[in-house]
Amino acid sequence: MTKSVRRLFGQFEPEHYDLHLSPSANTMSFRGTVTITGKKTGRPSQRLTFHQHELKITSAKITKRDKKGSETIEVVRINSHKSFDEVRLHSKQMLYPGSYSITLEFSGKITRQMNGIYPCLFEEDGKSKKLIATQFESHHAREVFPCIDEPEAKATFDLSLTTPKGDTVIANTPVLKQVENGKQVTTSFETTPKMSSYLLAFVIGEMKYLEATTKDGVLVRTYATPQNVELTKFALEVGVKCLEFYNDYFDIPYPLQKCDMIALPDFASGAMENWGCVTYREQCMFVDPKNTSLPTKQYVAMVVAHELAHQWFGNLVTMRWWTDLWLNEGFASWIEYLAIDKLFPEWEMWTQFITDEQQSAMRLDSLENTHPIEVTVNHPDEIRSIFDTISYAKGASVIHMLHEYLGPTNFRDGLRHYLKQHAYGNTDTVDLWKALAEVSKQPVEQFMHAWTNQPGYPIITAQQADDQLVLRQDRFYANPAQPKDAAITWPIPLNASLKPALLETKSHQWQASSLKLNQGQGGFYRVAYHPEQLSVLASQQASFGPLDRLGILSDAFETAKAGYSSTTAALGLLENYKNEDNNAVWDVMAGGLNSIRGVMDDDTLREAMKPYVLQLTKQQYQRLGWDAKPDDSHFDSLLRTTILAQSAVSDHPEVVKKCLDTF
Repeated sequence: MTKSVRRLFGQFEPEHYDLHLSPSANTMSFRGTVTITGKKTGRPSQRLTFHQHELKITSAKITKRDKKGSETIEVVRINSHKSFDEVRLHSKQMLYPGSYSITLEFSGKITRQMNGIYPCLFEEDGKSKKLIATQFESHHAREVFPCIDEPEAKATFDLSLTTPKGDTVIANTPVLKQVENGKQVTTSFETTPKMSSYLLAFVIGEMKYLEATTKDGVLVRTYATPQNVELTKFALEVGVKCLEFYNDYFDIPYPLQKCDMIALPDFASGAMENWGCVTYREQCMFVDPKNTSLPTKQYVAMVVAHELAHQWFGNLVTMRWWTDLWLNEGFASWIEYLAIDKLFPEWEMWTQFITDEQQSAMRLDSLENTHPIEVTVNHPDEIRSIFDTISYAKGASVIHMLHEYLGPTNFRDGLRHYLKQHAYGNTDTVDLWKALAEVSKQPVEQFMHAWTNQPGYPIITAQQADDQLVLRQDRFYANPAQPKDAAITWPIPLNASLKPALLETKSHQWQASSLKLNQGQGGFYRVAYHPEQLSVLASQQASFGPLDRLGILSDAFETAKAGYSSTTAALGLLENYKNEDNNAVWDVMAGGLNSIRGVMDDDTLREAMKPYVLQLTKQQYQRLGWDAKPDDSHFDSLLRTTILAQSAVSDHPEVVKKCLDTF
């Protein structure tokens, strides 16, 4: 039975929270007071309801506000409902729609689940220490204070924290003032922008920081435990550059005065985009110049780019409900590549996007029991099970396809229009499609609907008859025995010199000769070419870029595995890749060869493959050898491992001897 949740935003719309908290790391508990100002909506009633989870509400006061002044309304009963995560305030008087202030006193526990308020444990100089941190996404703000804990319930926050003297205290906005009281300090922060409750955050404890300033004057700091703060230098550099890039790309200045990025010793996910107070797992921020590998350094850069993109797409403009979280995460998973490609063009990020995001999503989405990108979320508890590689990687891939379909300028300008139109508000996915359509004059909603609401993706079967090219689309299944869906279709951008440029029907015929479809691999689909067409493309292989070389190979192997084409044709295609020196293309080559080995139950066949593979690896083995060279690129380092592995499994005498001698 589907678990659903009752929305509270429909009966009370918060406008401002005045929140004071006193957390104690020693007792693992906290006390607090909150005044919620907002509007009661809907029908008159004798109660107000707010979210809370495992809080002890000790007092409540309701104040009605209108043009005549204010009136205190007696609260006769406070009921906490655990199954609904609610606290209900009952009054004798009828509460009519209008403006109210509700003040509640409460207490709660600091727990170790890494939700709500939780401890981060670490050691320094042999001593056990802890930070106190928060994680409120998706619905954990209610574990810390009574609120309307839904993304649509945006409000401003005045936060103050009473903490031990000497601790560093960080929150979304800069410090407004600090007042000492013996061994305690009360820190008040500036009012936040209008935002969702899940974006409120703070961190307390012993930390140090590095800082820099963007060209637009935003103060950027990276915090960590004292012994590790120097490891955040690279993340700081990337953070500054990313904020500057997004300022230009979105054409909207970063909305806060500061941006803090905090490395936490304990963190459940990779990072969290709390507005102005971004929290990270330490591994997602630390780079040691002497020891960190380039892939790990690249990963840190991408996580920073991902979270800072959310400061606009997700924080400034927020989904109305969790059903549209895929768009937040899919978009950030796409634009992190755009930002890092701009910052580090030598990393060839878009080649990596196709192999790491698109191809991994395709492998999962070819299974019978996949799911559409858009899945209705009935309760926030469902998010962790629903938002997976399909939602993130396929989401990013179809956004990439839309970017290629509309063109970079139309896509960027449509995005700017969307963010400016809905700043500090909430949207549904269709609001973005409408904004992009207004700018591009293209039917974006109709184009995207099939890609986000249908499971799976298409395969185009290409047939050539004289000067007629016939293309047919079907849903692609990795299992050859899976019955084909007769009716399902997608609007497929062919990305080739064909008119019309979309295949929107089950099949269509063009007057054209064999050509490479899906040029640049922007489309989320596969192509099964007739063997003669594949032979023509193979002869043209040297004229293609790495993405197209990769795409032809990947499609050939995956369609062969699924029974749409022959394995012999795929292996024959490899004959044209003896000079290949691109690591991403070699990943596909190695993956295809390994898949073929994996289904062979005859040692004679495996032995017969070895000379064939040695011929493929020969040139790159001679070029790269075993040892790193001063002029190696990042991709040479990665390719060396692949070439040595394929040479070893094919019994290259020199490689085998080196392996044994080293062992």
